[in-house]
Amino acid sequence: MTTGSARDVAREGIRDLVIRGELRPGDRLVERRLADRLGVSRVPVREALHQLAHEGFAEERPPRGMVVRALDASDTETLFAVRAALEDLVCDRVVETADEAGLARLAELVDRARAALEAGDVARAVALNAGFHPALVEASGSGVLHAVMEPVAGRMRWLLSQHDDPASMVDDHAAIVDALRRRDAPAARRLCRDHLVVSRAALGRAGDATD
Repeated sequence: MTTGSARDVAREGIRDLVIRGELRPGDRLVERRLADRLGVSRVPVREALHQLAHEGFAEERPPRGMVVRALDASDTETLFAVRAALEDLVCDRVVETADEAGLARLAELVDRARAALEAGDVARAVALNAGFHPALVEASGSGVLHAVMEPVAGRMRWLLSQHDDPASMVDDHAAIVDALRRRDAPAARRLCRDHLVVSRAALGRAGDATD
């Protein structure tokens, strides 16, 4: 395994632990423990932690060292505002350029989330819901939009994994896919923005419940 690929494995593994809630805000990110858990050496873990700090998942907090960062209310509002603006562009691009196969992949993701809920696997449904918006960007076929959205996407997945109503998210995603398939860009943009408003409110309830 090259240093670069080991670093990528470490970055994605640590990010996934944060998104799943196995590493909570304020938890110490100890290189040795993470290296043992992920099956890599400490050097790529150290490099991965610096990248994750740049992405907003970690921060240096002397004297404790690197810890999982807590997103404050201002961070959260800004992330939602940025994503709302960018998703307007994504919806327009998908309507203009996406083929039926790309739209079918989005619909399949929604169906899998619904099936997970029906099977009682809420955790899987939440994970699939969190993957919908990155898949939407992928369907746009735009490398520029993908590159611009990537720094936002990880932190949004982290936030949306805390959503307290995955069933409503599935319904919202299904409506967005339907509008995209009808090539109705205004409706898709409106549905995405309404969906973000509902998601933001749900996160507020989740935060209140943990206070």
